Amino acid sequence: MATYKHLSIERESLKNQRRTKQPPKFAKRDDLLGHGQKLNGYFATAAALAREQHVSAENSSFVLKLRYDGAMSFDNLEKHGLEFISQEGKQVCVVFANEMGLAKFQNHLSKLGIIGQTLTYAQILEAIEGIDAWSANDRKSWALRHLGFPQADIFGLDVELWPHHVANHPVRLTLCSMFEKWLGDKNISIIHKLNFDSLVMYRVRVSEPQAGLLLNHADVRFVDLIPQTGISYPQLNRDIAQIPINIANPAPNAARVCILDSGINTNHPLLKSAIAESQSFVSDQDSFDEVGHGTAVAGIASYGDVEACDRSNFWKPQIWLYNGKVMRKCPITSGAVYDEATIESTLTDAVEHFIRLGCRIFNLSLGNSNAPYDGVHVRGLAYILDVLARRHNILFIVSTGNFTGSEEPPVPVDSWREEYPDYLLNEQSVIIDPAPALNVLTVGSVARHDATYDSQRYPEIHQLSPASENQPSPFTRHGPSVKGALKPDLVAHGGNLACPIEFNSQQWRTDMRGLGVLTMNYQFQGNTLYKEISGTSFSAPYITHLAGRLLNEYPKASADLLRAMLVNHASLPPEVESTFPEEMREGYKSQSSTYNREISRDVGGYGRVNEGDLFRSSDQCVVLMCEETIEKDSCQFYELPLPSSYLRKARGLRELSVTLAYSPAVRTTRLDYVATQISYRLVRGKSLDEVQAFFNKDRQKDAEARNDDATPNRDISAQLRGRGTVQSSKWTFKQRNPLEKWFVVVIRQDREWNHQDVLESEPYALVVTVADRDNEHAQLYAEIRTKLELQLQARDEAKQRAVLSSN
Repeated sequence: MATYKHLSIERESLKNQRRTKQPPKFAKRDDLLGHGQKLNGYFATAAALAREQHVSAENSSFVLKLRYDGAMSFDNLEKHGLEFISQEGKQVCVVFANEMGLAKFQNHLSKLGIIGQTLTYAQILEAIEGIDAWSANDRKSWALRHLGFPQADIFGLDVELWPHHVANHPVRLTLCSMFEKWLGDKNISIIHKLNFDSLVMYRVRVSEPQAGLLLNHADVRFVDLIPQTGISYPQLNRDIAQIPINIANPAPNAARVCILDSGINTNHPLLKSAIAESQSFVSDQDSFDEVGHGTAVAGIASYGDVEACDRSNFWKPQIWLYNGKVMRKCPITSGAVYDEATIESTLTDAVEHFIRLGCRIFNLSLGNSNAPYDGVHVRGLAYILDVLARRHNILFIVSTGNFTGSEEPPVPVDSWREEYPDYLLNEQSVIIDPAPALNVLTVGSVARHDATYDSQRYPEIHQLSPASENQPSPFTRHGPSVKGALKPDLVAHGGNLACPIEFNSQQWRTDMRGLGVLTMNYQFQGNTLYKEISGTSFSAPYITHLAGRLLNEYPKASADLLRAMLVNHASLPPEVESTFPEEMREGYKSQSSTYNREISRDVGGYGRVNEGDLFRSSDQCVVLMCEETIEKDSCQFYELPLPSSYLRKARGLRELSVTLAYSPAVRTTRLDYVATQISYRLVRGKSLDEVQAFFNKDRQKDAEARNDDATPNRDISAQLRGRGTVQSSKWTFKQRNPLEKWFVVVIRQDREWNHQDVLESEPYALVVTVADRDNEHAQLYAEIRTKLELQLQARDEAKQRAVLSSN
């Protein structure tokens, strides 16, 4: 089959100012006097508790937690003596106030509902439902609430302060200075400090009484256990003498991919020709892999499907590997653990080092099992990755993390096999940091094999796997992420596990031998060239491999375009959807917390990437792509160059996939984590003039706003896809009309709060795939290219007419 470079699509010159949103609805109270008295009672208790908490300096602010109904005008809280600092729940915000501010707030509460007393912004006070102090329990992370403090006299903790102002603001610097002085006065030693605009974190060494002081300190937002990785795997052997002696290097200008992990054994015969540079960011250690995890990840990132390469014994590295060691070997468990300094700081240094060497793609197959996503805020490493991805235009590919079971509460209760797939959606198996990050690709795992070594060797039934081929791996974790954004974005083969049939009170024991994916063994000699391994750590580098090859084809592609291309070519395996019984799917949709969500999407995201059309177009499948910028509160329009042969009335299966990706500025103090939302609609119309009227602010009273057209033909709703920063839907058609026109409308909406990094024109990438696979005579590529040329000619003529008329 002939293949061609993907085509570029251009937007129409017309731009609209987007329609305005309806004003927020504030709560109304029938009895304002009684409401004010109730709030005064809450305030008295909360203020007393806030005053009892530790402060770093005499003029430090007190911290209050406001519960509210309806809307809340955060920027105008200062009119009542309060300073907004963070939104910590759907109807909860946190404020600062000094003694003068507390007095002003109490005075205004006392005036509420009093005849003759007028208050500006009284609707703010009406909205408040309750007032509390930010308590020690509020400051405890999931890990502290569930696991408690470590059983040691002295242990490490991560302490997050309220991110007051930005990193180098005088108030922030004073806050840090006074907090550090307080730590010194309490004999709490600092291991490391991290200061970003939306994240101020200290890693400290404490005793349990000192930890109690931190939990009752007004400047502290959050206290957490030090990250844990929890990596484990088996091995597989193969003879080294059977591989080719000399494996060629990648092309000199091939994509540069960085593996941030436990290091790489750069002398491995299947990897050494692709290794570029190595650097250790672990103190007093070289970049050599002492654990094996990083080398295994590198093998998949380099070759993708190692099993297929092994079957053919054909090895051709297509990307350069850069080795960044950020984890070391634990002397107790022999697993990979983070460096003593905060992993956030270590990774930031590593990323900036390899960016200078030309790396555009970074694989992070690591996660913090002590930091499951709480459904409220993106924290720690995920926030750092979102900031770095936007700042440097780089692609991070991360794993969801592995779920290894829970003892308290017990999950599964008795058997991994019998209770599959229930625990895939359990609260204990949610994605862990950094998987919730929005400006990255998060990858979950599906099974590739379901027969263990013993099952293959013996007729007796020894073990049985919970998952069959292409079903979700029993250890993969589920989303969603912020505001219901789909996570994971993608899935790839990452292995399986099996259960012994006779439990003998050992239901936690699992067998993975023969069920994993094939990759490289860091301790190679003789017949130990490979290892077989399971985990989401090894599904992520498969996507990294595809991203590197994609960058080879389109070296000027942005990180957003790479994300959009990969997701655009993904589809959910039918085995993932059929994993969940219909009753379970309907029950999931009807729950308040997961209302109208697809259970298979929260586990499998957009699905597995189809490599067939990813890199090149064909006569039956054409990919259109573009990179653009969009101004604040505006709309942009693309007329899709669909030929009449594609829009024919004759029946035949056709597909249309549309994907948009962008990397917004983010802030951890708002539930609206992203500062800017860019989304799209696919609509049908007779002309551009007709379509634009439905998105024009000036005509919003005359015409209703438009959703997608042909929604029964669409796999993912506009509402669901729009929650993330990579958004994709696929339409399937059997019959169309050659006279119709189809348009993609891109819409930008900015949050009411300001972010200093937001650009007047924000970049995004758009990818459209047009497929007519059942038509063996299709000539889509030539026909679409001709229509694009005619569109370009028409735009040029319109520009010339505009110039002539202006003269």
